[in-house]
Amino acid sequence: MRVADGITTAVVAAEELRQTVSALQADGYDLMVDLFAYDTPERAARFDIVYLFHRLSDNARTRVKVQVAEDEAVPSITSLYPAAEWFEREIYDLYGVAFEGHPDLRRILMPDDWIGHPLRRDHPLGGEVVEYGLRPPAETVAPIDFPEGTTR
Repeated sequence: MRVADGITTAVVAAEELRQTVSALQADGYDLMVDLFAYDTPERAARFDIVYLFHRLSDNARTRVKVQVAEDEAVPSITSLYPAAEWFEREIYDLYGVAFEGHPDLRRILMPDDWIGHPLRRDHPLGGEVVEYGLRPPAETVAPIDFPEGTTR
């Protein structure tokens, strides 16, 4: 356990997640405030899955982080906090991190035929034709020209 930004933070292994979250729930953390991910592709465990819990009785907050590799799954906590269902689907859709035991793990924001996961740092930028039904899709999309010396 450590404190980051004034919030007690625990970094746990994926196999310890459900036990840790269950202990927090038993300790009175009755609200899951947020669940999000971020990508650090230069690490072997490139994805950080971050949970934020709140205890209403004393206004305490606790953060739990799980670091996983691209091919690892994270246990779903939807049976403990039902609100996690949509957050887990969003992370699955945008980062490609699977949640083991999730009741309905499928895309939530991107079209079903979308290839890739757009919030990964290695996802190509620009040039995609996205049809929102407002007008017919363009035949071609001009490539994005980056100035000399810049990176994507």
